[in-house]
Amino acid sequence: MITGIDHIVIAVRALDAAMETYRRLGFSVIEGGAHPYGSHNALIGFEDGSYIELLGFYEESPAHPWWDLLHERGGGLIDFCMATDDIRADLAAIRAQGVEAGDLAEGGRRRPDGYEVKWVNNKIGGAFQGLIPFIIEDVTPRSQRLPSETTQPNGVTGIQCLSLATEDAGRYAAIMAAVLGRDGQAFSDDDLGASGIRFEVGSQVLEYLSPRDSSSPLRAHLAANAPAPYRVSFKTEGPSATFDPSETEGVRIAFV
Repeated sequence: MITGIDHIVIAVRALDAAMETYRRLGFSVIEGGAHPYGSHNALIGFEDGSYIELLGFYEESPAHPWWDLLHERGGGLIDFCMATDDIRADLAAIRAQGVEAGDLAEGGRRRPDGYEVKWVNNKIGGAFQGLIPFIIEDVTPRSQRLPSETTQPNGVTGIQCLSLATEDAGRYAAIMAAVLGRDGQAFSDDDLGASGIRFEVGSQVLEYLSPRDSSSPLRAHLAANAPAPYRVSFKTEGPSATFDPSETEGVRIAFV
């Protein structure tokens, strides 16, 4: 069963610069380490158990599933992973809905302290990438994959809502309803000129949004062939705030 958002992936062109950007936003950022397939990351952990992965590349890796999302489509908030307590059953449920979901494969990275973190996960491809989550199961203890520091100077305690942009919210929401085993709730977002369907998963919200008319900012996002996640809202004990993508390595962020 899927239990919540494990982490979100933000692809960046220069990892060191992105780390400084997020530190200026009031986050505690730590080096995550290097993957054996050309990427490396930095992590921002939260009290709700989720985290941000800032991901860049230390060498040319055109075969990497996120390479083109960064270099051809602009990067930013490109993907998301959901936690599961039965990865094989959930992978089967995702595939049963016709989703292009890869086989489970071993993954890992070497932390700066030399510890080898290991897990298994899949990837989502085609039109489903960025709209349907990939899922993960730890081989080494999950605590070793996550940042040890979860208290953020800006007061953020976790992910509140991940908003996904699509021309057909109903199609993708129907897939997630089947995977989660329950229907979502229809809603409207007048600020975005959009309608959608949202799901509460654990302490977080996952919502699918489609533009209602040409004035919706979702239209420009979709027309630009940007990666599908549109924005992320974080729960905070500090002041509410919104940030322009120019301030955040291309991500629409709100503290609520």
